[in-house]
Amino acid sequence: MNLWTLKFAGTEALPLLQRGSGAGDAGGNLSNLMTMGVYGNTGAEGIKDPIDVASDFPWTNSPKTSKYDIPKIQLIESRIVLNSTVTNMVYSALASADSIKSAGVTVADAVTDLGSFFNKFNAPKPPPATQTDDANTANQNQEDGEESSLKSKITDLYNSALEAGNFKVFANPALKPYQGLYATELTGFNYYFPYLEDQYAQITTNFGEGDSNVITPIADLVKGVSQGLAGMANVLRPGTYIEKAKQFTMGDVGRQLNFKIPLLNTRRAEDISRNWQLIFGLIYQNRPGRVSKSIIDQPVIYEVNLPGVAYMPYAYISNLQVRFLGARRTMKFQVPVLDENDSNVGLIETTVPDAYELDITVTGMNEETRNFLYANVTKSKLQVNKAVNAPEIPTPATQPRLFS
Repeated sequence: MNLWTLKFAGTEALPLLQRGSGAGDAGGNLSNLMTMGVYGNTGAEGIKDPIDVASDFPWTNSPKTSKYDIPKIQLIESRIVLNSTVTNMVYSALASADSIKSAGVTVADAVTDLGSFFNKFNAPKPPPATQTDDANTANQNQEDGEESSLKSKITDLYNSALEAGNFKVFANPALKPYQGLYATELTGFNYYFPYLEDQYAQITTNFGEGDSNVITPIADLVKGVSQGLAGMANVLRPGTYIEKAKQFTMGDVGRQLNFKIPLLNTRRAEDISRNWQLIFGLIYQNRPGRVSKSIIDQPVIYEVNLPGVAYMPYAYISNLQVRFLGARRTMKFQVPVLDENDSNVGLIETTVPDAYELDITVTGMNEETRNFLYANVTKSKLQVNKAVNAPEIPTPATQPRLFS
């Protein structure tokens, strides 16, 4: 059974990796800047049919029925559909409105208030010596029209993403401050990997002068004034120094989770193709794709859930390494890759080792906060395909006591 199909699917320039057979394409021209999505998946209906590596792939010689209680890390894949510059502008403006308790602020209001971004359209330009007043007026009208058009496009794009459900809506109230950061569509890829690593938690906290804090310009001004006054008052003293309260420094990078598994090619013939598809699909989706001379499709991002250990609403694969283990040989097998005419390319020839070693690091796109910790312990358990005849995982009330 194929894990995916690689086909053009109406994208013209860049083949699209689709879960399963690729039937029922949403289709979409990636070279069109107004195209909000090509997969057409939003909401819970796009999270189904998982690729359950923990239960269904040959990473151990143990039988499937023995894997029911293996810890699993879930990666739900999404594609970014709206440029982060647009979302950051509107998110920042809405955050400012939120901080002063302004009610009823719309996206259009937020965009209109972003005066600094549009200043380049209003910067005064001296007219050429031969230019008439009528020409100056015409140029000014053109610039005003460009500014209005850009504001309108940004507002329309953002509102389109809202209406299409491209902004994730969290049921958990602790996660609501993170709504609106990224506009995404689900790609249909939903992975479960075995997680057998040692790391549980690591905390690094930094209190400094608050260089990244939004109030830094004011703090710098106060600092300069206070030091100046102290210097004048104590000019004859041997030395002066004023203690300053430290400001918490919010990190720009989230938590990292690393997991490593082998994928054996020596058990069944069909494992060779499925292992190759798994690895190729991960690599393909996590590389940028050039759609035209000026447009790229960005690598995908993930929602990551490791029950009881970590939760990240937005994360990316920061490192992915695949190594050959054991003997290797050149082999041919068929892959689900279609050419521009929708015809299968047939057999490919590639190097196949006794086993692959897959090494993945996922990194959160936001600092791990108490919100994520709360969401992790209150989140529903992973919905995975349970192994045949697997017993229920014991609860604290039913499991045997280890110590009397």
